[in-house]
Amino acid sequence: CLERNDPALAERFVPRIADDTGKHMTSAMVLTEKAGGSDVGVNETTATRATDGTWRLNGEKWFCSCAHSDLILVLARPEGAPAGSRGLGLFLMPRLLEDGTRNTFIILRLKDKFGTRAMPSAEVGLRGAFAWQVGAIERGLPQMMDMVNLTRVGIATATAGAMRRNAFEALTHARGRTTFGERLDLHPLMRDQLVELVVDSVAGLTAALGVADMLDRADSGDGTAELTLRLQTPLFKLHGTERARVAATEAMEVRGGDGFIEDWPEPRILRDVYVHAIWEGSGNVIALDTLRAIEHGALPGFVADTERIAESVSGSGPASSLGQVVLNGLRDIETTVASLPDDAESRQLPVRRLARRMAMLAIGARLAEQGNAFAADTGSGRLAWLAARYLSRLGGHAAQRTIVDDASWLQHAPAILHGGHVPADVAQDAAQAVTAQLLVTAPV
Repeated sequence: CLERNDPALAERFVPRIADDTGKHMTSAMVLTEKAGGSDVGVNETTATRATDGTWRLNGEKWFCSCAHSDLILVLARPEGAPAGSRGLGLFLMPRLLEDGTRNTFIILRLKDKFGTRAMPSAEVGLRGAFAWQVGAIERGLPQMMDMVNLTRVGIATATAGAMRRNAFEALTHARGRTTFGERLDLHPLMRDQLVELVVDSVAGLTAALGVADMLDRADSGDGTAELTLRLQTPLFKLHGTERARVAATEAMEVRGGDGFIEDWPEPRILRDVYVHAIWEGSGNVIALDTLRAIEHGALPGFVADTERIAESVSGSGPASSLGQVVLNGLRDIETTVASLPDDAESRQLPVRRLARRMAMLAIGARLAEQGNAFAADTGSGRLAWLAARYLSRLGGHAAQRTIVDDASWLQHAPAILHGGHVPADVAQDAAQAVTAQLLVTAPV
């Protein structure tokens, strides 16, 4: 945020934030007030310019994580600025002033939160707190959105990590637990449940690495990547937060009664993943942000990037048939967008389902691409099989049963679950079966 919008503040503070000698500065951001959460345009915190050009902030922030940070980005309304989000400015507020005294903001109370208890969150009162203006005063919210979007990338990564942890805990428990005279992970239904956790884990990692790569390209000046990132970021955030909640619940169920006991990690993991669905935009906010991005011309870049990957998938490899699934899905996305109603209320109704499909197509294309590459490198079709199972979700039960209900995959379950060798022809057969069904199944 500082590097993109305020070179002077960036030169002063970014090296200290990035310091790896143990003397680094910590940082946070504060948007939420009682008046406005997602609707920050109604926020009431004010900013008054001092004679030396710095600012003094007054108001109350309702939810501030890491309020003990050395530097905090704050949205506030300069005196005389218009109402609404366009009137907000962005400010950098230090914890300590240059003379070493504390800045004039106070911790009103710590939040008693459902999850993320290891990270304190607080209500903060600003009492004439000293702050520097960040960038152009009239571009407060757009500048803060740089930070918000970066945090959304972080959420995609965090949910990928949570899904991986859930898969690990479930696999470890099932491999070491005996039920009805047999190891738990040998029961067919349990294997099916575990595979779903592995699919989500691998898909989450694929999304996190994909959006991180796009972010690197955008930061290097790639304009096409920046446009693609405008849609990828909210889409992958939405996908990760929805699937992580499902995975946390399923992993708790795998452990059984112990999964409901605080001695085990599942309760904490479940509580912690729920906040990601709220931070930096709840699902509906993300869906509406997706719609705004589409309306501002971001769809062609997203389609072109996903199309490029799908076409490369279609060349050769066990997942090659899945390329056509993605290409057909993209055409359907374009048709759906073109047919969105003009009426503002009706226009919103399909958007969250549309966003889910867009995310799945983008992630599925990348997973299929990795499946082909992995098969070329190792001869194993494991990732290609997982890609087929993942993309089968696009077609609902009719498509899923083509791969799930075919018991032939059970003999390869240990390799699928734990990372062993899966014959490439097994993956290819699964991909072709899923593709055949999806090509005749209307999108869900």
